[in-house]
Amino acid sequence: MMNNSLTILSDFIKNKSIVLLGFGKEGQSTYRFIRSYFPQMHICIADGNEAIGEHGLLKCDDNISFELGEDFLNNIAEFDIVFKSPGISFKNYIIPLNQIISSQTELFFRLYSSQIIGVTGTKGKSTTVSLLHHILSKLGKDTLLIGNIGIPALDVTHLIKEKTILVYELSSHQLEFVSASPHISILLNLYQEHLDHYSSYHDYRFAKWNISKFQNVNDTFIYCSDDEQIAEDMKLQKINAKSLCYGFNYKSSISYYENKLIVNGEKPKEFDIKEFKLLGEHNIYNLMAVLLACSSLGLDIEECLHASYSFNGLPHRIEFVATKKGIKFYNDSIATIPQATIKAIESIDDVDTLILGGFDRAIDYSVLVEYLTSFRPLNLLLVGKVGDRLFDALDKANYKGKLIKLNSFNDIISKAIEYTKQGKSCLLSPAASSYDSFRNFEERGDKYKALINTI
Repeated sequence: MMNNSLTILSDFIKNKSIVLLGFGKEGQSTYRFIRSYFPQMHICIADGNEAIGEHGLLKCDDNISFELGEDFLNNIAEFDIVFKSPGISFKNYIIPLNQIISSQTELFFRLYSSQIIGVTGTKGKSTTVSLLHHILSKLGKDTLLIGNIGIPALDVTHLIKEKTILVYELSSHQLEFVSASPHISILLNLYQEHLDHYSSYHDYRFAKWNISKFQNVNDTFIYCSDDEQIAEDMKLQKINAKSLCYGFNYKSSISYYENKLIVNGEKPKEFDIKEFKLLGEHNIYNLMAVLLACSSLGLDIEECLHASYSFNGLPHRIEFVATKKGIKFYNDSIATIPQATIKAIESIDDVDTLILGGFDRAIDYSVLVEYLTSFRPLNLLLVGKVGDRLFDALDKANYKGKLIKLNSFNDIISKAIEYTKQGKSCLLSPAASSYDSFRNFEERGDKYKALINTI
């Protein structure tokens, strides 16, 4: 594949001026990959961090230039190809007519699309790819887990063989400018998120739809038939691939009904999945998507199902932390949208206290307010700007539970102990981003667990 990679890369960037936009984990990976083939090619690096010029990876590189600081986007219009990192928004950037916007994902698709199972959606991506990778590994398949889960795709090219199955977690940012799609694509769900990054919810959704846009009749597209937004968007999509769906209805390729998993076909099969460890109906949806992907590879669904039973889930996703002072504490810091929080509440029978709030990205919270006002009264511990918004909205809706505003995340455990009944659960499921106080949702979840462990 090395010679093939060189040919594809050379054809793409030959006689072109290139800029790497963003020099975080993925930008550094793209730099290393291009440099491994073209040690003398001139590369410009553009980043908001002015200290990037001192990065150890670049110190001995004489064929490099920089556009750094607050205005780093201003001078990239002159370059032929922009390799954009996922975290950088083009919301306010007008792309010149002849400029090519590419990315590590686009380049990787050009090299390996026939071996990729790509997974996207607003929520559930990391759990789904991890479960799929777990099952494939259990069945002895050569498989690699890459992408948005934290492993830059181009970092593993030296490990890829002809039959390697590449399980790729894909964010909307990674899919935004691709011109190829994976061989097997999974679209889990679509909800409002990342509205600070896009001009509209429409733009966010249709970045996601690129996962299927460039598939052909030999490819497979897997989607949730119960997702209303997917159903609405599909009216506008031309799906060329073989389509398979899953849901809580008999018409789906795989369905879940009355505690049974039903694989449809000429002779439908039923499976009891009591041994599946992950909580919540949303994880049954994830399981069905994974089993359809496995089936598309020609694997036996019953064997795959049994392999799934040894998967214990990922941190920060309805994660049981500990029982302290007679209270069960759960960490669902990954929940950054209202729909994820609702699913977490429904996954735990005895939630008494719910911790909500964080960074405000202008998401619509009416669905959560409506749900909470119709649900049994809970103690709501509210933090951050979103906490303030929810306090006002719930107070206006005459919420029957307790509304407790907190000035600091550090106070949540003492307040949880004060308000939560013995034998009941306290759930962190914020329905908001963590960026007001933390680097990411993982840091927020770790802080929550550390506070619990000091009890």
